[in-house]
Amino acid sequence: MHVIDPAGSAAGSFAPLVGSGVLAEPPAAGAQGVSAVLAALTQRVDLVQMAIRSRATDALPPDMDTAEQLLIVHDFPHGFDDRAVTQLRYLADEGPSVGVHLMMVADREDARAYGPVLDPLWRSLLRLTPVADDHLADPWVGHAWTYEPSMVPPGSRVLGQVLGRRGGPRRL
Repeated sequence: MHVIDPAGSAAGSFAPLVGSGVLAEPPAAGAQGVSAVLAALTQRVDLVQMAIRSRATDALPPDMDTAEQLLIVHDFPHGFDDRAVTQLRYLADEGPSVGVHLMMVADREDARAYGPVLDPLWRSLLRLTPVADDHLADPWVGHAWTYEPSMVPPGSRVLGQVLGRRGGPRRL
């Protein structure tokens, strides 16, 4: 799992993931952090695609992690320049075929400055509203669903337990 949080505004929310070991490192912050994560994942997608096309997956570098990857992008498009937006679109288009998946926390209105260049990206995403009892649009089946977020009860330790179990194998 990789997290991009350019402004660092969700550091507290991601702290349990870092503390449990689910995230190997803190969320990438700033323009340099955005660039580094996107460059690494873009290179991974390119290399794995080439290896699969040429039937040479055994030729991948030994340190290449071929496990499924999840990229969480918080507060998009903050911290993204034109190159980063292009890389993000590439990862959204090409990544799933080789195990790189994308989850964005974004408001389409905030990204309006990019114009129609992001329209294919927006259309391909399942959109969840942060407002309970609101509707979400499912682009794959065309249904509208009512959203009810599952919340951890106040004072519950279940989140820490689940993350501890998930993060445990990474530490081995």
